[in-house]
Amino acid sequence: MENTVSKIPVVFTFDKRIILAGAVIIQSLIDNAKSNTQYDIYVYHPDIDDKTILEYKKMVENTPHSITFEYISKEKFKNAPINKHGSWTEIVYYRLLIPELLPQYDKVIYIDTDAIILGDLTEAYNIDLEGYDCAAVAMEKNNDKMICHKYFPENKNDLTYISSFIIFNSKKMRQDNFVNKVFDVIKTFNDRLKFFDLDTLNIACDSIKPLPYRYGVFQSIYYNDDFKGSFEYSFLKNIYSDDELQKEKENTIMLHYAGRPGKPWRFKKVPANYKQYLDKIPKSLKKYTFRDLRKKLFSKV
Repeated sequence: MENTVSKIPVVFTFDKRIILAGAVIIQSLIDNAKSNTQYDIYVYHPDIDDKTILEYKKMVENTPHSITFEYISKEKFKNAPINKHGSWTEIVYYRLLIPELLPQYDKVIYIDTDAIILGDLTEAYNIDLEGYDCAAVAMEKNNDKMICHKYFPENKNDLTYISSFIIFNSKKMRQDNFVNKVFDVIKTFNDRLKFFDLDTLNIACDSIKPLPYRYGVFQSIYYNDDFKGSFEYSFLKNIYSDDELQKEKENTIMLHYAGRPGKPWRFKKVPANYKQYLDKIPKSLKKYTFRDLRKKLFSKV
């Protein structure tokens, strides 16, 4: 059984501003794959040029993995709310189309780009999702005392889940017309949405299976010996015990650079475990935006 190939579809969604981070996480994904794991990687985007796509394809040459880029117009979500600073654009909603975008798969993994993958995803992909819409990492108890996320009385889940690592039960979601629900939520809640895709996912899904925290470890938990001083701990402690957080930290699969101090490619000193993948990606994909360079200049890290 150990020699059986695990073929796993993995989706990323990003645009031309996130070329560098997209390359880094893909490099970390394939570097940490077991010898019998085969990733079918899909990138959905609104504006990545053919030359850049060819450079990404070179990354998976001579590996068992594949990578496919597909265009989606931003107009698809022209009526969806986005933040005023331009950091969260319509692209954050693309992940919610996955069940229909990839009808050939019954299950699909989605991963944010501001992260690195430190292990193989076969175990995650094989999690039993019978009766669940999807699986994700729980962040907060869903009630009116929430610290970070926004409370929606209409959200019937006991917990609020982050949308950075999702295993879609695509077969069930297609049967339940999930994508139609997504657009209904966006239309109904619109300006009330604070975390956009996260809020939409939690409201549109009736049943989400909790994933172990290792699939969404925040940098504040991962890099600090005493993580109790981090902002994220203030709400994570209501779901996870300290021992559980420590254990999951030691077995991190997805290291998520959410929250302070920001994105690692913008640090003056890039963390060693991020840098090892950054150093391996093609030079042509090390594209820093003006915003990246400005934040790097003023970074205190």
